[in-house]
Amino acid sequence: MNQIDHYAIRGGIEGRERLALLAGIFARGTARLLDMADIPRGAHCLDAGCGGGDVALDLARRAGPSGRIVGIDLDETKLEIARAEAVAAGAAIEYRAADIAAPLPGPFDVVYMRFLLSHLTAPAAALANVFAALVPGGLIIAEDVDFRGHFSHPESAALDRYVDLYCRVVRRRGGDANLGPRLPSLLAAAGFGAVQVSVANPAALDDRLKLLNPVTMEAIAGAVIADGIAPETEVNQLIDTLYDEARDTSRLTSLPRVVQCWARKPAAG
Repeated sequence: MNQIDHYAIRGGIEGRERLALLAGIFARGTARLLDMADIPRGAHCLDAGCGGGDVALDLARRAGPSGRIVGIDLDETKLEIARAEAVAAGAAIEYRAADIAAPLPGPFDVVYMRFLLSHLTAPAAALANVFAALVPGGLIIAEDVDFRGHFSHPESAALDRYVDLYCRVVRRRGGDANLGPRLPSLLAAAGFGAVQVSVANPAALDDRLKLLNPVTMEAIAGAVIADGIAPETEVNQLIDTLYDEARDTSRLTSLPRVVQCWARKPAAG
């Protein structure tokens, strides 16, 4: 089965709109990660599971005009939007429809992925493909979620239910919504060395960040209902409650905990 056939989160134009919101929220944390990992000028970079290409644009800025950036995804609608946005930004980025479960079009100096491995049925196999596609000494940068890391004050039964439904539907479709803490060991098992780790857990009182929770619940609603995990009436009520809580500026609410890693393929010899 193709990965996109059982991806729990809705794709297409609506999916791109959600990714644009996500990219804005996580931009600072991802930029800090890329700073720590230190993308070299002139690097040949792959953004695996690139979505709308937000991080690919950042990789292009860091690699400079002598660098080469490739973005791969399974969603052609998002890729078309990414191509248009790259042209508007004056960035020479190549976008391809490709599956990380298949051999990758290397060699690359850097491979980046965000919130991808947690949706895969075989993350270790995907990392083996990344390892093979990197040059000796090449750099992998990965971010993924520990969905259990959400918190709210005051406590929220709606947020707890959303976290439960998300984890269940991702697991039902072969993924692991709490893969984040496994990232270092997955990278080490794939053969990468010098594994480095950082952890982020974004939270806010204002609604801009908190709106990602109800928006994501909307994006998985179809899969939750189709898989018989919760009825439509409950899902709709849950979405309404999450929106209400997101707009409550007295409530502190977080997004999932994010584990960020960077590591290197051993140099030849």
